[in-house]
Amino acid sequence: MAEYLLGIDNGSTVSKAALFDLQGREVQVACRTVELDYPHPGWTERPMEKVWHSTAEAIREAIAKSGIDPKQIIGIGTTGHGNGVYLLNKQGQPLCPGIASLDTRAAAIVDDWHRQELHARAFPYTIQSLWPAQPNALLAWFKQHQPETYQQVGAVLLIKDYIKYCLTGQITTDFTDMTATSLMHVPEKRYAREVLEIFGIPEVWDALPTPVESFEVAGRVTAAAAAATGLAVGTPVVGGIFDVEGSALGAGVAAAGQLCIVAGTWSINEIVTAEPLVNPNLFMSVAYTVPGLWLSIEASATSATNLEWFVKQFCTEEKLEADKRGISVYQVCNERVASLPPGGTDVIFHPFLFGSNVQATARSGFYGVAGWHTKAHLLRALYEGVVYGHLNHLEKLRDAGAQMDVVRLTGGGSRSKVWTQIFADTLQLPMEVPQGTEIGARGAAMSAGIGAGVYRDHADAVAKAVSIERRQEPNPAATPFYLARYAEYKRLLEAMRGPWDHLSKLSR
Repeated sequence: MAEYLLGIDNGSTVSKAALFDLQGREVQVACRTVELDYPHPGWTERPMEKVWHSTAEAIREAIAKSGIDPKQIIGIGTTGHGNGVYLLNKQGQPLCPGIASLDTRAAAIVDDWHRQELHARAFPYTIQSLWPAQPNALLAWFKQHQPETYQQVGAVLLIKDYIKYCLTGQITTDFTDMTATSLMHVPEKRYAREVLEIFGIPEVWDALPTPVESFEVAGRVTAAAAAATGLAVGTPVVGGIFDVEGSALGAGVAAAGQLCIVAGTWSINEIVTAEPLVNPNLFMSVAYTVPGLWLSIEASATSATNLEWFVKQFCTEEKLEADKRGISVYQVCNERVASLPPGGTDVIFHPFLFGSNVQATARSGFYGVAGWHTKAHLLRALYEGVVYGHLNHLEKLRDAGAQMDVVRLTGGGSRSKVWTQIFADTLQLPMEVPQGTEIGARGAAMSAGIGAGVYRDHADAVAKAVSIERRQEPNPAATPFYLARYAEYKRLLEAMRGPWDHLSKLSR
């Protein structure tokens, strides 16, 4: 009887359930959308119960459409957006809406921490930057603004841990996710009371979940979860994996020196190292899913989600054309971009609709727009601006000592050949796009396969479950056009720092 692995991936708005065979091939994928709520400026959240119900529905659909017996699923792995926070009360029930990683309500708290020089005190423990959507900042926000909620916190979970809790009834996390939260002594992979004291949240110590390895069996599907999902009672569920690490593993990154870029909701730029890169200018270094290895990450909410917003707001004409031709609206956008050559637009776009890698209060914008510009010019500027945001992150990794010679590119942006070529030409690196579409879910499923014993280790999982769909080489003739625009992009960033500082003060 054939055996399968289930990877569950909960992003910012979509819950996915993906079934894979042991060769890493997608057998069936089902999705459900839970739209984000924005009850106040800067708040980004959604009901936790809806997230679980949508996930359960996706699992049930994937199993039903695949036609397999649920008992053929030998392991389940969960992944999801990092950070944000999903709180349970002391009775094990959702305490408040789940908070997504795009939330900025705690920006003023992070600014205050920097003024108090708390980052310098915390950095030897956390080896990462501070930002508003991390659990430490959000917990401090609750303590300051909603103390009645803060006092009821019974468990501090990340989204994949909440789904795992719904599946198994066990409160656990894993090291890949929790080392990214500024709640741990990262080099020693343990919680540290000193860290909680620095951020003024010592009361949550007993609410921190037990960490396990991402491939370690953390629980089994309960009868209630089986009834909701169609899974078999007792199916093992592993610790799960931080989504950026799931994408790296699902792309075949399992050895020191390998680089992965995720062009999705977030701009994720990550390299595996034998030792953590400890540099206060880097976003973060975290434990990698492969024991003994580390992942150094430069990231911000500045990638392909900018295109999703643009399409939703301004691409009615392109949607109609796509419907008429029976193709995706994003394919039409790709054609618009490809209609202009490298250097074909002089418009600059800053991809800061949902966050920034230069300043917490920075905002997006198209600059240099004239009456003769078309939507194609704006789209090409958007594609290029997203790539420039990634390049800015890679420069920081290189400055910290990272060496890179090829990229595994994943995320929605990787599905576009024209966007992939802009990446290759601008970064001056070959781009390898792995086979499949649900790369993060595959990484979660591969972790489950290790836990189930069908793969010996991560290297064996990569060898058996990952293949490369295409490789795009950089075009040296195009590179100067992009680097010239990137220089303008950075000069404009510097010119905008003053206005952003003013807006930061107004927002308080």
